[in-house]
Amino acid sequence: MIETQRLTLRPLRADDLDALTSALNNFNVSRNTARIPFPYHRNDAEAFFTMTEKECPGTLQLAITRKDGNDRLCGGISYEMEDSVELGYWLAEPEWGKGYGGEAARAMTDHAFRSGHDDLFAGYAIGNDASRRILEGLGFKVVGERMTFSKSRGLDVPVVRMKLSRADWMRTGAK
Repeated sequence: MIETQRLTLRPLRADDLDALTSALNNFNVSRNTARIPFPYHRNDAEAFFTMTEKECPGTLQLAITRKDGNDRLCGGISYEMEDSVELGYWLAEPEWGKGYGGEAARAMTDHAFRSGHDDLFAGYAIGNDASRRILEGLGFKVVGERMTFSKSRGLDVPVVRMKLSRADWMRTGAK
């Protein structure tokens, strides 16, 4: 579990599945992700929950909840070992514009580097300016563009790929 001033990042629980289904069954959310389908059904949430319960070295997947007393899921965040360590996140649409994405991403980035990862990669779909601002604010630098398949859109979309090194994070981003 990771705590910030306003958020708790904690493992997904079975009682989060209704909120997860509701938040992700929204094309405005899923269209900016690669792996979230649309429409998003309860069985998608159940499959995701089962997957998060499996231990994968170098991977951390957490629910984002607000510390306002209700502990209700309002997003998700992870870093995962693929070809590289990839940071990813999403927020339920009612939570947009409140700074939660940046707050959660900062905490998760710090955790990844303090856990021993040397580099962290992330990407954003072109047009997703909120995610671009979050990543730039953390110190991520553009390393290129690529086409990535979006399950919700059913086609390849252009994605800006970014990278942040632990050395740069410790010098400028870690506070």
